[in-house]
Amino acid sequence: MSDKRLEKGQKDNGSENSFNTRNLFLDFFFVQKIKQWWASTFIKLIAGLGIIVLFIELVVGICEVSEIFGWNWCDKENAPVVKKGDKPEKTKKIVVPPPETIDKQAHRLFNNNNSANLQVKISPSTLNVGESMYMHFKTNSDGYLLVLNINSQGALSQLIPRISQEKPSYLKLNKDQERIIPDPDDPYDLPKFVIEEPIGEEILVAILVKENELPLGIINVLPFVTNMQMEHAKKSLDNLHDELEKSVSNTWGSLVFEYETFSSNKGD
Repeated sequence: MSDKRLEKGQKDNGSENSFNTRNLFLDFFFVQKIKQWWASTFIKLIAGLGIIVLFIELVVGICEVSEIFGWNWCDKENAPVVKKGDKPEKTKKIVVPPPETIDKQAHRLFNNNNSANLQVKISPSTLNVGESMYMHFKTNSDGYLLVLNINSQGALSQLIPRISQEKPSYLKLNKDQERIIPDPDDPYDLPKFVIEEPIGEEILVAILVKENELPLGIINVLPFVTNMQMEHAKKSLDNLHDELEKSVSNTWGSLVFEYETFSSNKGD
């Protein structure tokens, strides 16, 4: 009886030892597999990162080499070439100039062509509101006179030809003869140029057309108004200058004469 139990116990111990050995083997096998898998995956990750870094270094190296040889492989289309050591260009600010004032426009268009040696002066020397202004003209050439006035606020008025008449008329100047407008000795010589508000610095634009008659194209672009506002006045000056260049070319001369008006309570 005891022998049988002993033999049975030995069998049970053998089975248990066999089971334990098999479990240990399986545990060791899976651990090794996991270690192998992790090792291979880690190696792949390291290898992948290494390939990426190597590729970046290769691209950067090619770009640097291309810049040295001037190939510009890495530049964007139409991008400027920036070499080593060069400072990047600063973005240039676009400065928009202020619009041209009408007095500067008048000087630009009509104060650089005085081939007729046109001379102008104004009397009296001090012009107060309510007083009459007399314009004195003299030239070394025969021709027809055009006169525009720009007041201190930039408004444009036509003085000659005289806009008070129904039909356009113009004044003839004779060589080397002074002409005063209006004629101080003729009380019927109209209109009288009376100083009005606003006061300040004003401009006369005097033009002499050295032709047998004044071309119709020039008459058509004259403003024939008083106190034309600045924006329209600037266009009118441009149109007149363009027509003079077109119609009479080199046979016209002009000048810009500046003067000042004062309030009526100021004396000489």
